[in-house]
Amino acid sequence: MRWLALALAAFALAGCETTAEKSAKLEQAAKRHERGPTERTLSITRLSAKVRAGATVVLHTSEGAAVVVTLHNNSSSTMRDVPLEIAVKDAHGVSVYTNTAPGLGAALASAPLIPAHGAFSWIDDQVQASGVPASVSARVGEGTPVTGAIPRLSVEGAHLIEDPTSGPGAEGSIVNHSAVGQQELVVYALARRGGRITAAGRAVLPSAPANATTRFQLFFIGDPRGSRLEVSAPATTLG
Repeated sequence: MRWLALALAAFALAGCETTAEKSAKLEQAAKRHERGPTERTLSITRLSAKVRAGATVVLHTSEGAAVVVTLHNNSSSTMRDVPLEIAVKDAHGVSVYTNTAPGLGAALASAPLIPAHGAFSWIDDQVQASGVPASVSARVGEGTPVTGAIPRLSVEGAHLIEDPTSGPGAEGSIVNHSAVGQQELVVYALARRGGRITAAGRAVLPSAPANATTRFQLFFIGDPRGSRLEVSAPATTLG
């Protein structure tokens, strides 16, 4: 989660932190740019009739924990800002984490964009569990249908890396082909081997300027080596 000046500065101060601690510090830096209040509490009072949660995965290593939730949009409209509540439990069914506490950034409590009749793999790599996470359940609230044009973003040159200090990660470029600059753009990365998710991570880019290329770098929870890399960066600013 580096390459932008803000992210580079945060990483330089990271020292020997774990992957989760580095990600959390950069998440806090990105939240300073976030629109609207940050001390909100996620509360889903009505489940979505358009988007449902499918497969869920919990990854846990000495570096931290991450959750992956696959969301399916069954409607003919692209949906934005879809609220997502997760509850992580240990092997005994005891709750060890939820994302309903105040102070979380929007990206840790909602999916930015899910295409019509499409799917999206949402990642939370900031799971601060009070025990050893073993399973996760998800509730999906009502998002907002997109009526206008959607800025086109593409991921280019994404590849796995191995950092001698931070371990396995990924880097590449996000190309913003539109005239709409992106704010708090989240890059989601999964590694799959034999159909199984082996690692997950995110990068939060404070901005991705219009008609420009922005580099990203992130590090994983889990082991992506020998796996197929999947990277996405749904638009967060529609203009």
